[in-house]
Parts: sequence; C-alpha cells; structure tokens
Amino acid sequence: MSVEQTTQLIQLILNSVLMSVTCALVLSGLTVRHAGIGDRLEDSYQDDRLKTNLDPARYHSLTRRQLRRLQQRYSISRYSVLTAYYALFFSALSCFALALRGILDWNWLISVALGIFVLGIAALLVAVGLTLMEIHLSDSPLLAEPSNLWHWGKPPQVRSNSRRPVKKTLSALGQRVKVG
Repeated sequence: MSVEQTTQLIQLILNSVLMSVTCALVLSGLTVRHAGIGDRLEDSYQDDRLKTNLDPARYHSLTRRQLRRLQQRYSISRYSVLTAYYALFFSALSCFALALRGILDWNWLISVALGIFVLGIAALLVAVGLTLMEIHLSDSPLLAEPSNLWHWGKPPQVRSNSRRPVKKTLSALGQRVKVG
C-alpha cells in the first residue's frame, strides 16, 4: 500500500470508531429512556390494581387510554433501542472490515466496509427518528421529558424537598466551619 492509501484507510477506520462511540452514547441514552418508560408502565399497572375505590367508569377510561399510549411509547422505545444496537453492530463490523483490509490486500473490503458504514448510519437515524416519534406521543414538552423520566418512581416529598435542605445544609455547614 502506498502512503496515500494508508492515510485514507486510517481516516476510514477513525470514522468507523467515531461512529461506534456515537452509537454507544445514543444507545446508552435510549436504554435509560426505555427503562424509565418501562418503570412508568409497571408503576401504572400497580396503581391500576391498587385504586379500586374510585369511580370505576371514569377512572378506567382515563387509565386505559393512558396505559394504551404508554404501551405504544414502550413498544416504539424498544424498537428504537434495538435499532441502535444494530447501528452499533454495523459500525463495529465496518471497523473490523477496515482493520482486516489493513492486514490483507483485498481492495473489495473497503467497498464492503463503506456499505456497512452506511447501513450503520441509516440504522442510527432510524433509531433517532423512532425516539422522536415516541417523544411526540408523550404529549409533554421536549425539555420536560428527561426530568419526568428521572423523577418517576421517587416519592413526592423527596422530589419537592430535595433542593431546599441541600442549600440550607451547605450554608449551615459553612457557618459551622467558620465558627469552629
């Protein structure tokens, strides 16, 4: 191989590694989101079993509609995570094919690696598109979604009181240190 071909091969390998890192980051975020939606769905099932003393006609119509929408979101989120796994697999496979091309003098491996790389990019875009569809189904603002998933499952007093005592404790701790 010439120096120019070696340089191009190294650039292609770096592109595949960067794509793998991007896929891994997106996959981790989607996995956390999917787990949060799953926890919310599980808690909704438990709440549905526990709340038997409410007006059955009104309560069940609201809950069933919300549960159906949450099930749709969970299903779409599952497909999004699966597609992100495929994107990570394709990017790693592309990197492997390019590394194999560095060892062996088979020029057709570059075309195969680029085709696999394009499949990885397409899979990553589909995963992001499915996530955007799932966010659209949530009927809440885009910036409120992460905080809703983060705080789901925590008791209300932990959520509302968690900010105040930290500030008071830190200021009181600072005063104690200055005095002592």
